[in-house]
Amino acid sequence: MSPIEPIRLPIRWEFFPAEDTRDKSIRWKWRAITQSGELVEQSMESFDTRTACEADAKAHGFTFD
Repeated sequence: MSPIEPIRLPIRWEFFPAEDTRDKSIRWKWRAITQSGELVEQSMESFDTRTACEADAKAHGFTFD
């Protein structure tokens, strides 16, 4: 018997620095990627600190587990 829903593999969360083109400052963004490399979701904005970036990712489902 096959499952009704596809098996959901864990996704990989990446936090990366991104240069702001306006003033060349470094800001943080996040993205969620499947194990096969498919982009699931990404931040729509950039953040001043990685802590703020992680807080936004948590609001979108990121956990440290």
